[in-house]
Amino acid sequence: MEKRPCISTGQIFSMLFISKIVISMTYGSLLIGDSDIWDHLVSVPISFLLTFLIVWPIYKLFSMDKKMNIMDNIYNLIGKWGITLIFIYVIYYLVICFHTLAVFNNFISNAVNPPISITFLTFILIICSCYGAYKGLEALARTSSFILISTVFSVVFLGVSLFSGVEVINFTPLMYNGSESVKEGVIYMISQSPCIVALAVLLPMGKGNKKRGIIIWNFLVYLLFAMIIVLIIGSMGDFVYTQLFPVYTAAGIGKFGSFRHLDSLYLGVWISGIFLKLSLFFILASEGIKKVFGEKAKKISIVVFGVMMASVSCFPSFFGILKTSVTTWVLFYFLIFLSLVVPSVLIFIKFFKLKRRNNIED
Repeated sequence: MEKRPCISTGQIFSMLFISKIVISMTYGSLLIGDSDIWDHLVSVPISFLLTFLIVWPIYKLFSMDKKMNIMDNIYNLIGKWGITLIFIYVIYYLVICFHTLAVFNNFISNAVNPPISITFLTFILIICSCYGAYKGLEALARTSSFILISTVFSVVFLGVSLFSGVEVINFTPLMYNGSESVKEGVIYMISQSPCIVALAVLLPMGKGNKKRGIIIWNFLVYLLFAMIIVLIIGSMGDFVYTQLFPVYTAAGIGKFGSFRHLDSLYLGVWISGIFLKLSLFFILASEGIKKVFGEKAKKISIVVFGVMMASVSCFPSFFGILKTSVTTWVLFYFLIFLSLVVPSVLIFIKFFKLKRRNNIED
C-alpha cells in the first residue's frame, strides 16, 4: 500500500463542512427554481436521515479494511476492469469542480457584478486552487482550520444580525400548496452533498473516530440549513422569492451592533470556501489518476485539471447549465450510484471473497 497523507478526522470533516457551507450562500431560485423555500424546512430532517443511509455503504466498506479507500477496493476486487469505475469517480469529482465554478461565476456576475473581468477572477481562483491541491491534503487541512474559524464567526454574525428582523407573520403553514416542494428540497440537498462521495477516498486518510465525525458533521450541516431557512424567510418574507441569492441579500440588510452591510465579510469567507472546495476535489480526482498511472501522474493531473477548468471558463455561457433542473437530477443520480450502488456491490464481492478464503483455510 502506497504512503498516504494522514490528517485528523476533525480536519477531514472541517473541510467537508466548509465545502457544504459554500452552497448555502447561493441557496435560492437559481438552483432550486420555483420551489417553496419554506417547505424545505421539512426537507431538512428527511435529508438528514437519508444522508446516514447513503453514507452507510461507504463507511461499511471502509470498516472492512481501514487502510483501503474506494479506489483501492475497486482495483483489488475487480482488477483492471475496475479502472473504468475509478475514472467515473474522477469524472464525478471534476463535475463537482465545474459545478462549483459555475456557481461562483453566476453568483459573482449576478450578485456582485465587479468592475473587473469575471473570467479573470475565475482564472485566479483556479490557479490558487491548483496550487492548494499541489501542496497536498495536509497543507489544505491546516488551511481549513483558519477558514473554519472565519466561517463559524460569519454564521454567528449572520444569525445575530437577522434574528431581530424575524417576524412570525412571515411563517406560513408548511406544505400549504402540497408536498412537491419538500421532494424538490430533498433532491436538491442530497444532490449538493458531494462530500458523501468524497468520504469514499478520505476516510482511510484520517486518524480518529470516523463514526462520531460523520454524525456531528451531518447534524451541523442540516442544522445550518434549517437556521438559514428560518432566518431568511422570517426576516424577508415573500421578498425571498424575488432574489436569486436571498442569503447574500439578507447578509446585506442585516446589522450587527454598529456594523452594517456585512455582505462583504461573508463574500470573503465564501470565496475562501470555494477555494478550499475546488482544491479538495482536485486532490480527490488526482487520487484516481494516481491509482491508475502512478504517483508522478498525480501532480501532472492537477495542472491538467486546472487547464480544463480554465478552458471552460473562457465560455461563460456554458455556466448557464445551472438554470436547468436536469443538472440537479444528474448530480443526484450520479451521487446515488457512487455512494450506494458501487460500495454495496464491492461489499458483496468482498464478503464472499473473504468467506471463500476462510473456507479454504478451514
